[in-house]
Amino acid sequence: MTEILPKLFAALICVVMTCTTTNAASLFVSGMTLLSTKAFTSNQIQQIEKNSFRKQEQYCLALGLYHEARGEPVIGQYAVGATILNRVRSSAYPNTVCGVVFQNQHKKHRCQFSFACDDITTKPSNLKSFNKMQMLANNLLKRGVFREAKFIGQKFQSRVHDMTHYHRHDVSPMWAKKLEQISLLGAHVFFKSERVTKRYTF
Repeated sequence: MTEILPKLFAALICVVMTCTTTNAASLFVSGMTLLSTKAFTSNQIQQIEKNSFRKQEQYCLALGLYHEARGEPVIGQYAVGATILNRVRSSAYPNTVCGVVFQNQHKKHRCQFSFACDDITTKPSNLKSFNKMQMLANNLLKRGVFREAKFIGQKFQSRVHDMTHYHRHDVSPMWAKKLEQISLLGAHVFFKSERVTKRYTF
């Protein structure tokens, strides 16, 4: 088991990041072959699948934070992350982070988050900034939005579960008039949708 862990790890990373080089692809094939032939226990297999899914969710959340809020103050970044995770909680949206972030990505300029359908690559160009968003995404997924919000302040924490929508402060979308405005954090105005919060599943 010990000697194949590096290859398994490479395989899981490739699943999340998408292998593009010959060496990476080779590692992926090698690792996945081991996954299919090695006699793992059911618990080991479940842990491998869980880790892979967790990495995918963290990557998608980090992408959302990077494209939507990397230039925001920390409180604004947390609020964007909270909005994404609150949607995951609601049956009104897909039940995974990746599903929420890339919802309607096939509809040009009509998806939930514009970076997902504007025909511009989603691949981060500023790796230092993206790494910071990866850390934030990990904290949000590990601790949850409410517990993580305590590092920001009580006022933010008291409304963190209400955040379901936001838009930039310099635009006025029609849907905003139908929702309860919560606060202006950084460059975004955040809102609560009763329709969404009433359908929270956890």
